[in-house]
Amino acid sequence: MLGTLRFILALLVLLSHIPSLGMPLNPGVSSVILFYFISGYLMGRSYQRFQQHSLQPVRDFYFDRLLKLMPQYSAVVVLTFLLIYWLGPARHTMFLNQPVEPQRILLNLLLLPANYVFEPLSIEALLPHPIVPPAWSLSSEFHFYLLLPLILMLGRWGFALVFVGAGVIQITALFHGIGTFNSDNFGYRFIFGVLVFFLAGLAYGRRQEDFYRRVVLVYLSTYLLMLLVVAPSFGLYTNPRVQELMIGAVLAIPLLSAVLNAKIADGRHARLDNLLGRLAYPIFISHFLVFLCCEKLLGLTPQQHGGVYVLASILGSLSSALLLIQLQAIVERYRISRRGFASMGDAS
Repeated sequence: MLGTLRFILALLVLLSHIPSLGMPLNPGVSSVILFYFISGYLMGRSYQRFQQHSLQPVRDFYFDRLLKLMPQYSAVVVLTFLLIYWLGPARHTMFLNQPVEPQRILLNLLLLPANYVFEPLSIEALLPHPIVPPAWSLSSEFHFYLLLPLILMLGRWGFALVFVGAGVIQITALFHGIGTFNSDNFGYRFIFGVLVFFLAGLAYGRRQEDFYRRVVLVYLSTYLLMLLVVAPSFGLYTNPRVQELMIGAVLAIPLLSAVLNAKIADGRHARLDNLLGRLAYPIFISHFLVFLCCEKLLGLTPQQHGGVYVLASILGSLSSALLLIQLQAIVERYRISRRGFASMGDAS
C-alpha cells in the first residue's frame, strides 16, 4: 500500500497549491515531510542493495537516481518553458510568469540549484521560484542522495552526530518566524534541517538493529513533545509551516507502518498499488504545468471556476502523469538492466 500512500500525498500537494480552496491547514507541507521520511526509508534500503550487488555502489547509486528522476523532470521543465514562450506568461498561476532565458532554463534543468531560492542562500537568476515550483523539495531529495553514502561511511557515531545536528538546526529554526534563520527556510526547505526526516526514515527501515531503533525512538518522542507540549507552550504555531510540519513529522511512523503492514488481497490490487505509486512523482512535478494549461488552453482560473478548475487540474495531472510514466518506461528498461538487479517491488 506504499504506492497508494504516495499517490494520496501527491494529490494533497496538488490541492494545497490551488489558492481558492482556502484550507485552514496546508496538507502539502505535511505531505512533503512524509515524502522525506518515506524517501529516507526507501533509499536506505536501496543503497544497501547497491552495496550488495555493485562493485562501485556509490557511483551506481548516484547514476541510478539520475536515471530514475531526471528524464521526467527535464521533460516538464522544457515543456513548461516552451508553453510560456508560445502562450505567454501566466496571469493566474503562481511563478509561471517568468522570462524564458537560457541561464534560467539551464539552472532549472540542473535541479540542485532549485533549492536555493530562499534567503539567505538564494540564487538571483532562479528567482522568484523554480519553473517547476515543487522542485525545491526535489532538490532537497537529491542533496540527501548525495549525502547518503558519505553519512553511512561515517559509521554509527557519525550518523548520530549528523542526525542530532540536523535535528537541532531544524527544531531551533521553528522558534523563529522571521529573519534569515526561520521556520520556513531552515525548518522546512533547506537540507541542513530537513535532513533529520530523511535520516529518521532510513533508521526506521533498519529498526531491527538496536542502534537505529533507538534513533527512531528519539525522533518520535522528540517530535511528539514538540507537537503536544513545546510548540503550543511557546506559541510556535504562529510561525510559518510549524503546525503542518509537526503533524507530518509525527504521522510519518504510524502511517508508514500501517501501509507496510497492510495486506494486499491479490495481484490485481498489487498492480494498482504499483501504478499509483508510479503516478505520484509525475503528478508532483507536473501539476503546475497542468495549472498553466488550464489557464491558457481552457480559460479556467481557480478564483472563477472553483470545482471545475479542481477537477480539470486533477484529471489533467493524471493524464500528464500517465504520459510521463510511458516516457520513463523506456529509461527503466535500461536502468534496471544496467544495475543488474530488479527493483524492490519486483523483487518482493
